[in-house]
Amino acid sequence: MPFLVFPLLVLSPFLANAQLSPKPDPSRSLKIATVQGVSSDPEPTMDAARYGLNRLLDGNLPKDGWRSTWTAWYQKDPVIQFDLGEVKRIGAIRIYFQTWARDDELKKVGVSVGLDGSTFHLFNEYGGIVAVTERGTWVEMDLQSVHGRYFRLSPQFQGWGHQWGEVEFWEIAK
Repeated sequence: MPFLVFPLLVLSPFLANAQLSPKPDPSRSLKIATVQGVSSDPEPTMDAARYGLNRLLDGNLPKDGWRSTWTAWYQKDPVIQFDLGEVKRIGAIRIYFQTWARDDELKKVGVSVGLDGSTFHLFNEYGGIVAVTERGTWVEMDLQSVHGRYFRLSPQFQGWGHQWGEVEFWEIAK
């Protein structure tokens, strides 16, 4: 049995950052939706501003800890708007983020939906988000089936601010 421990220790760092699909639901089939554009108000702050918002959509996860390619807003709550290019049925949104000062730093995320880019309706707020500090982790928000082209995410912090590495929109394929 001791010979089995070594392969697990060697592989575990690769499994920690694996991108898994949202939880399977037999009533719907999900696929990643393409995003045409992203903007935020305010723009990312500090060193993170040089990385740009497109890093949230590039499929590459930043490394844990400070001074990686995290898109960050220090002491700011941004409104981040995503344009999917056309109306799609979204079943889930996933955010890869890292807490810095406290494990419940990402207090909540509001999700608003629009069809025209100017009129938005609050769909839901997701709270009670807890993660290990200084480690990237995914939070998944189940939308069931929401039709929209534009999505606004309005996170609220408590502690340091926001460090995000990736955002995924999962479209219902059926």
